Amino acid sequence: MNNKIIIMVAGTISAGFHGFALSENTQQTNKQKDDVVNFSQLKVSGAQKQTPLVKALEKPGAYSAVGTENKLQSMDKIIRSMPGTYTQMDASQGTINVNIRGLSGFGRVNMMVDGVTQSYYGISPSKFTHGMQPSNDFGSLIDPNFIVEVEVEKGQLNGSNSVNALAGSANFRTLSIDDVIFKDNLWGVRSKGSWGDNGLGYNGMVSVAGKSLLNEGDGYFGGLIAVSGHNIPGSYKNGDGFDTDEFATDPTFKQKPQSQLTKLKYKPNDSHEVEFSGRFLQNKLTSRKINSEDYYLKYKYTPINELIDVEVLASHGFNTQKFQGEPIGGALKDAESENKSDSINISNTSRFSYGDTDFKWQIGSKLMKTKYQKITKPVEDPNTITYNPFSPSGTQDIASLYTQFEAQYDIYTATFDLNYLNYRVQGYKPACDETEKCFPQEASTLNLRESGINPGVLVSAQIIPEFQPFVSYAHSMRAPNSQEAFFSQNGGQSMNPFLKGEKAQTWQIGFNSFKPDLVVEGDQFNLKALWFHTHIKDYITSKSFMLCRATSQEEFDWCLINDDVWDKENPDIFQRADMYVNDPRDVNLRGYELQANYDAGVFYSMVSYTKESGKQPVSINSTSVFSAGDFTQLPEYYVTLDSGVRLFDEKLTVGSTVTWTGPSKRISPIPDGDMNGDAMTEKYEKQPTIVDLYADYEINKHFKLMMAINNLTNENYTDVLNRANSGAVMEERGRNNETGRGRSYMIGGQVRF
Repeated sequence: MNNKIIIMVAGTISAGFHGFALSENTQQTNKQKDDVVNFSQLKVSGAQKQTPLVKALEKPGAYSAVGTENKLQSMDKIIRSMPGTYTQMDASQGTINVNIRGLSGFGRVNMMVDGVTQSYYGISPSKFTHGMQPSNDFGSLIDPNFIVEVEVEKGQLNGSNSVNALAGSANFRTLSIDDVIFKDNLWGVRSKGSWGDNGLGYNGMVSVAGKSLLNEGDGYFGGLIAVSGHNIPGSYKNGDGFDTDEFATDPTFKQKPQSQLTKLKYKPNDSHEVEFSGRFLQNKLTSRKINSEDYYLKYKYTPINELIDVEVLASHGFNTQKFQGEPIGGALKDAESENKSDSINISNTSRFSYGDTDFKWQIGSKLMKTKYQKITKPVEDPNTITYNPFSPSGTQDIASLYTQFEAQYDIYTATFDLNYLNYRVQGYKPACDETEKCFPQEASTLNLRESGINPGVLVSAQIIPEFQPFVSYAHSMRAPNSQEAFFSQNGGQSMNPFLKGEKAQTWQIGFNSFKPDLVVEGDQFNLKALWFHTHIKDYITSKSFMLCRATSQEEFDWCLINDDVWDKENPDIFQRADMYVNDPRDVNLRGYELQANYDAGVFYSMVSYTKESGKQPVSINSTSVFSAGDFTQLPEYYVTLDSGVRLFDEKLTVGSTVTWTGPSKRISPIPDGDMNGDAMTEKYEKQPTIVDLYADYEINKHFKLMMAINNLTNENYTDVLNRANSGAVMEERGRNNETGRGRSYMIGGQVRF
């Protein structure tokens, strides 16, 4: 990897040197122009800026977005400020895990980085589970310092983003060359850093970019390299001063992740554009070494022809987790878990008109192959590996075709989506014991196959700026994951050869509202409000089954017809097997989402509101016995209010973020099932109001200072959807084990040249 980085650095420096030379000529030319005539610059206030938030509010449908480059808050807080969007928190993973409307995980939410689907499955050794089983969950290994924007799509289809995505998608856009270089410059440096107390630690990032103009300025060759590092203590104190090392963390949670980002871009003219990117991460966390490498190659062809707009995106990802010592209950010494993912996405967009109607038609195909593999050393007893849920191994192949057709006439817009998904999930199933009846009885390779057609439509009308209604319908589906199909707590007895994918239908109705000059001249008000209903069939969850270990047909018949055997605790004739199944119950999720933004330049305010009702089965494997995933149901409601003022010609910003969180639930630390076989849950009452203060001062375009006080009133509260809430040591709830961070102070700064 170091050689690759050196090559990238060389390319960036080369581009930078060319940029220095051409920059002088450009500056001389600009100076000559300035000698001829000078115009005063048009001042654009904060109220007139088309931020990611404003763009999403103006787009019909359930879209949300937020810019992150000027914020000191964690990615969890930033993402949770968007309606219908939350995060799964697990300090032992070192990842970002997005939850959309109560659903999370690979296939339920399509998490992407620069448009590339992420499939990392974290396996974190833990002493807070029964039997020292690891904590497991999906997430994205992305350094927050590289993220400049988060885009979320919920409940509607949108081309390749909706392939194998049940609830929606979340895309993290990373630094680009133009994010580093000031406009009209040919090279630039951008850096940031911050420090915080109470377990926040410190971090820093430096990025350098350069361009070399080609063809008399019609094209360019450019490069970017960025490096980032963090030092995170791992533990912190809650509002009552109790250290999380007493109930949720330990010294192995301390981490010092390092990341690198490189990009090369070649654009000879307006018709061709090629971009190559490499993103790397190294970390040591909870007795394992984590290494991640992600690459993509993007090509765009846009000739002077409205019928041709081709884009090709090919990617490769490779993640490894190397476990040190005997962290997995002492059973698998120095084990490894690997994840490889390859994909290619090809599309063309045509634009044309007929009469007074404008059309846009996109057609494309996406292929993706994801492989999970565990590597273990030889052990004396082979059953140690066969009867162990550590790192389920398997391959998932996705093949899809998609098309999107948009028609605009007068004030009306209709967008029709259609995608075809074909999947195959393949892996090894060990032979079942002779005393258990299963299918297939012998060792075999399981092939789970299915295909389906998913239609969607979004219709909107710009009746007046203040009322722009929209309505949408979408059918979506996702394939089972290898972790569900090949979970091996009881070897082959735990694997379901009949597991199917999930299907969902989502209806949405809402409206956008836009009003300039609402209170004062130059201000702007945006609003998006909607109602949604998602109906899910074949929901995948895990349940515990008691298997007959009969030595004869008579004994087998007896155990099937005698109910009183269930009254015995752990009868010899039975054996427990946890298996993923399609729940026969339909799942219905419905709710309201609202987001409003008012910006008058000197004053601004954003409010986000989510209220959701619904209940989905809770996987028995998500209890503290196996910790495979976590509880994902959103709080009954949550509200974020972000308000502030801009002073001294809008150079000083002072604001506050207030968060209200309603009643929520957690998985019971007692790992038992209810009458339906679901993991039992416990209810939390609504949380205290949390107030954060922040300020930033832009000295000039080169320097910015920032500060923040989180949890100003030092409230003692619980972070909703935090894995630690359900740990085996959390049976007795009290102020001594609330998982929310107490008051903390942060300072930071940015430097750009």
